[in-house]
Amino acid sequence: MRLVNLLTDKELVNMGKAFKAIGETRITKNENILRDLRAILVEKGYDAAIVYTEQVYLGTDVNAALTRVLVICRRYGLSPKAASQVLDRLARVESGNTVDQ
Repeated sequence: MRLVNLLTDKELVNMGKAFKAIGETRITKNENILRDLRAILVEKGYDAAIVYTEQVYLGTDVNAALTRVLVICRRYGLSPKAASQVLDRLARVESGNTVDQ
């Protein structure tokens, strides 16, 4: 079952708002780091994910972009699972692979 099917209608609406607020952004193309970030986000929450991002990308544009995405997702009340989905979709759009798997 795809993760998006586990989200509530309200969360799907808020996810759309978050995507609109995020706009175009460049996040890391390193799939291993994104996989780890999504796992930390789902297992430990937003604060742990932000700390991880700051540790891995201290002082870089990637740190700023990923932190911004996480803050926007939290602002729109997205669960960590929904925010993980947002990160996944942003990474796929950036890589050019926009087809849902």
